[in-house]
Amino acid sequence: MRQSDFVKNSHIPAKLIRATVRQLGGWEYFQETANDITNHGANSGYSGFTYYRDTLAFFRRNRASIMEMTEQMADALGEGMLKMIAGFNCHRGYDFTEDGIARALYTGKGDDATNIQNAMAWFALEEVSRSYVDCLESVQTS
Repeated sequence: MRQSDFVKNSHIPAKLIRATVRQLGGWEYFQETANDITNHGANSGYSGFTYYRDTLAFFRRNRASIMEMTEQMADALGEGMLKMIAGFNCHRGYDFTEDGIARALYTGKGDDATNIQNAMAWFALEEVSRSYVDCLESVQTS
């Protein structure tokens, strides 16, 4: 599948797909790793998404697209966006408040801003990868 076909057939904002693929290291590497990312999660360590300096910069550059995707998913699940973010697996063991999450997302401030913004970058990587895997499966069953 070409990247342009994926962009056309995915529900993820095109800008976020392109930014995620670029951050990961390009289309070829994305195709090779999307299934692993989908099955094992972004916290397994992938190029461009391992270090805070990379994930935080990615989140800040792509905040609008990431937040758009997150809001759409929360709506589809019938859940509040901040509550959904608090329930991310990578947040186990943390006691984030919705106010703390909002502060981290919209102002970049607060004790938990680094963890929350990192999680949002990982969320973007995982969702873009999941969408790609779903698109591939859809093509294979057609």
